Amino acid sequence: MNWLSIAADVLWILALSIMAGGARAAWNRMDADTRVPMQGSWRLPRNIALPLPVALAVVFGLALLWGHHRAPDMAYNVIFFGLRATLAAVLAMLHLQWLKGALETLQAEGALKP
Repeated sequence: MNWLSIAADVLWILALSIMAGGARAAWNRMDADTRVPMQGSWRLPRNIALPLPVALAVVFGLALLWGHHRAPDMAYNVIFFGLRATLAAVLAMLHLQWLKGALETLQAEGALKP
């Protein structure tokens, strides 16, 4: 394990905490029976829709971590650091953008708590 791997871990943890914090804030604004809009025209129950993107990001991050630890030399370590750092930020931004849209839709439908 080297300092690039640790720095990428820190960035990934920050991205996951941002995603989880946003999901928790949204969770508190919804009733238990709320169906959250997903991509397209389908909806999932709150208990699945909010934790699912965070869980998928954890699995994806662990796969990237596994690859990073298998990097044979410093050039690959730099590449994996850039990949992990960029994807952590992109996934957090995509999650927040989706969450914003879902909350706006639910607000327009009157499905959010005041």
